[in-house]
Amino acid sequence: MKKYELVADKIKDYINKEQLHHGDKLPTITDLMKKYQVGKSTILQAITLLTQRGIVYKVQGSGVFVRPTGQDGYMSLTDNAGFAHVLKKPTTEVIEFSEKKAPKPISEHLHSNEECYFIKRLRKQDGKPFVLEESYYRKSIIPFMSKEIAEGSIFDYIREGLKKEIRFSDKYMRVRKLTADEAKYLELKEGDPCLEVYDTFYLANGTAFDSSKLVYNYKNSKFYDQSSDDII
Repeated sequence: MKKYELVADKIKDYINKEQLHHGDKLPTITDLMKKYQVGKSTILQAITLLTQRGIVYKVQGSGVFVRPTGQDGYMSLTDNAGFAHVLKKPTTEVIEFSEKKAPKPISEHLHSNEECYFIKRLRKQDGKPFVLEESYYRKSIIPFMSKEIAEGSIFDYIREGLKKEIRFSDKYMRVRKLTADEAKYLELKEGDPCLEVYDTFYLANGTAFDSSKLVYNYKNSKFYDQSSDDII
């Protein structure tokens, strides 16, 4: 992770530890520089990142303030941190780990027809199936992957192990009915409704490295979204 990302995480931890609420003011930029022993540009980048994540907002001439947090049980659809960071005590079951080419529309999202690591995982929260995930990682960009890595946080491995910066994602969503195979894993009935999300992630240089299809359990998934004050 980059220095400003680490500082952003520390500021977020500070907000939680101090139990700051909506409208509470953060320390000044100067005080934050002293607290975390970093330069002004690093603090400003960290604040910008927290603003984009909907954690704080800036008031010109007044400072930086805490935003309302999401309600318990709701997950942000736009958070790119990974499930391990946004869910409470999630568990992961790797159903399939193999190497193969991605089918359409995944290959189109990746802008590549190369061999990929294919990982099919079932995510649970509090023992209840939350989402069924099928992911394709380009082998030319992610040179090594294993089932053991897939059982944990793949994004942490990419950031910390491979030293690659994950920058942004594209999401395409629709509501449809479950297939028999999906219903089996999600402990629902064939034909029950679901939210399907195609999610493609990009590195800092704009290269797509992962494209996934996520099928959410309609009984166990709730979402929220927050816009940032960077809107023009």
